[in-house]
Amino acid sequence: MNILIAEDELYLAQSISNSLSENLPNSEIDMVTTINDAVNLNKNFDIIILSATLNGNIYNIIEKYNSSTIILLVPYINHDTVTAPLNAGVDTYILKPFMIEELIRKINYHLEFKRLKKENQTYKAYLDMLFSNYEKPEIDFKTLDFPLFIKSNNKKQIDLYAFEIAKYLNLPISFYNLEKLDDFNVLKKDKNLLYLQNFDSLKSSAISKLFDIISNKKAIVEMKSSSSFEHPNTIVLQSDQKEIDEDSILSIEDYIKYIIKNYENKFPDTELSKKLGISRKSLWEKRKKYGLNKKK
Repeated sequence: MNILIAEDELYLAQSISNSLSENLPNSEIDMVTTINDAVNLNKNFDIIILSATLNGNIYNIIEKYNSSTIILLVPYINHDTVTAPLNAGVDTYILKPFMIEELIRKINYHLEFKRLKKENQTYKAYLDMLFSNYEKPEIDFKTLDFPLFIKSNNKKQIDLYAFEIAKYLNLPISFYNLEKLDDFNVLKKDKNLLYLQNFDSLKSSAISKLFDIISNKKAIVEMKSSSSFEHPNTIVLQSDQKEIDEDSILSIEDYIKYIIKNYENKFPDTELSKKLGISRKSLWEKRKKYGLNKKK
């Protein structure tokens, strides 16, 4: 981790550097005493510790290192020392004098925040790719009532439905596999949108206990389309995209339809027909039969 300390009080800068070296042993620390020295550095930094009292325009540093986490050291709090820099891109500030433990806490907090933000972006991109072959469901959010039971022959369709509801409610999702959940009481303390999977694996006694817990909670319960369980607040989603999983065996026709639907835009027709063991003409005929229009 690369850290830049931009501070004109040499004693303070050296004290900060020594403390960070002890507490963040894998860090490489640079120190400068002027704005020009900081701007002229040809290096990327994870953390910038910037003194608001440096002579010159500190916004030159803020602009150059806008992708870094910038912690501003301020002598007092007002619009010019705190509000304006925060609006310009500074991540946080510390009022002088301060304890080094507070600085380290802020560094660790913002590093973890950026790591989680990047991780979240990665997961979102993966989910967008995963659901790219599915149309977003039309949901009348105003009429939603919980707990909500959703039946479908395609689990990803229910997944997408749950994510859209979570987005509308502005709530994170908590996933629970009911088949492996030993204690339903953990659901009581969870304030997120509950997404409960493998409901069909539960016995009657477990279902009654579950109902007592989720009756007043925002919960989505996933069920297979073949489930015999009935609940007044149930939505049935029909999908022509059947899933291939360890619990089901598709017919030859369903398998071919599944492969064409999910892989026709990843392989050219020549290669796709070869992998299916059919001719290009047969592939075209099956696409027409299934009502599948190849995306251009």
